[in-house]
Amino acid sequence: MLEKRLFIPCDDHDIPMVIARPDGEGPFPCMLLLHGFMSYKEGDGYLFTKTAEKLAEAGIASARIDFCSMGENRYSRVHYGTKICIKEAKVAFEYLQTNEHILHDRIGILGHSMGGRITFLSSELPSKCLVTLNGAVNVAKRGAMKLTGLNTQEMEARGYTVYHTSDGRSELLFSKFVEDLQIHSDAIYNYANPILVCVGADDPTVDPQVSYSFVENCGMNNVDLLVIEKANHTFNAKTKDYTKVYELLSKMIPWLKEHL
Repeated sequence: MLEKRLFIPCDDHDIPMVIARPDGEGPFPCMLLLHGFMSYKEGDGYLFTKTAEKLAEAGIASARIDFCSMGENRYSRVHYGTKICIKEAKVAFEYLQTNEHILHDRIGILGHSMGGRITFLSSELPSKCLVTLNGAVNVAKRGAMKLTGLNTQEMEARGYTVYHTSDGRSELLFSKFVEDLQIHSDAIYNYANPILVCVGADDPTVDPQVSYSFVENCGMNNVDLLVIEKANHTFNAKTKDYTKVYELLSKMIPWLKEHL
């Protein structure tokens, strides 16, 4: 596997990107990997690092990015929210369409957690397929994303609050993020290419019912469901036991090879 670290211009800032591809020049099919809330391009527990490695072994390239103010992305936290993440995903996707090592018409999008929300909200991009991992996929008008542990009173009084993440960090979160939670779109219901919804059955962070409800009620015949039993929000990646991650990838990658 070969990896290249890039910085992609996006208006007044740059998007950090790591492209991982199989040995050789290609061009290769590619998945754009979108990380979750307050995470970074390697993914919680290195979920995306492991994903990139297994994709490359299967002949599929990948590109993982840092969203606004996460990881190496130096754009101010005051902008962090759904709107800028959608913008950055679009810019990253459009860059991949121009990369000489990537098949421009065989690019899919994969998002974990909040990244799954951005994946669905990016459904108007010409992607070959969409994949969500414990995604916050309730993006339609009748859906709403909820954030536990948020001090709304402090947010209203100051315009920001200190948010304590699940991995022990204390981070500033500004009102822009909460405002953007209201962004919704029904465009996913017009998406014609394949969709794979992956669920850790024991996810305590994003209720698995969010994904189950979409699959059951979307009325679409291009949606598949993959459930990994005894797997939490990161498919146990944060425990450094990657058994469930590899179980997920062993089932997801054959699906990708068929549909990407």
